[in-house]
Amino acid sequence: MMTIKKAFIISFVLSLALFLFDFTYKSGFFVFNREYYFVSKVIDGDTIELSNREKVRLLGINAPEINEPFGEEAKGFLSKMVEGKRVYVERDLRPRDEFGRLLAFLFIDDKNINLELVRSGSAHTFQLNKVSKYIKELREVENFAMKNQLGIWKKSNITCIKLVDLKISGEEKVVLRNDCNFSIQLKNWILEDESHNRFIFPSYLFKPKEVIEIYSTNKTAKFSFNKNFPIWDREGDSLFLRDSQGLLVLFYRY
Repeated sequence: MMTIKKAFIISFVLSLALFLFDFTYKSGFFVFNREYYFVSKVIDGDTIELSNREKVRLLGINAPEINEPFGEEAKGFLSKMVEGKRVYVERDLRPRDEFGRLLAFLFIDDKNINLELVRSGSAHTFQLNKVSKYIKELREVENFAMKNQLGIWKKSNITCIKLVDLKISGEEKVVLRNDCNFSIQLKNWILEDESHNRFIFPSYLFKPKEVIEIYSTNKTAKFSFNKNFPIWDREGDSLFLRDSQGLLVLFYRY
């Protein structure tokens, strides 16, 4: 017959074992779900196709699309690292995205490819609140890329455009002011969030001290993304303003 003391000890040991399993899984200290494949195709800077025809979207990062500034470079960087090579995928909390793609961290030997893309400036961090692994490492390599102006972090020589306001409640809008002492032609400049919802400016001469507003859903405004949904994530997002060459004029994260 089991004594109260024995029952307590067994209950304690089981609880401790469950806690340690949960901790090690979420921290990535031990990996129980490595799956090895060959990469048959690189689709873009953050998506690949495996030898079993499974498409994999790399977790915790977002690279430019092919038709965006630095998009071809990001794809080329990833292709050089993994195309035709044996890799393993490491899954996290969310198995798939809304498009049915497998969500994972990608490795060659012990090299985390997701980290390498961010370190090189081929991608930025993305939705870190939805991953449980490598968050600290992703932030560190992104800071390195930003500091060294690598890839998407290469700065424009125009540094005097200021963010006056980013309104994310009610009617969303971005408010910019030209603090330069000269006018700027905004044609083909890009304003985007970290999900790459993009507004491409038409031909417009932005005069010194002038203030302009770019709305998310107000389709009658002079400048609007013309979306039917809010753009800026309430839980945290990033704002990028790029010149006509794709170089970074302004970056803001909240």
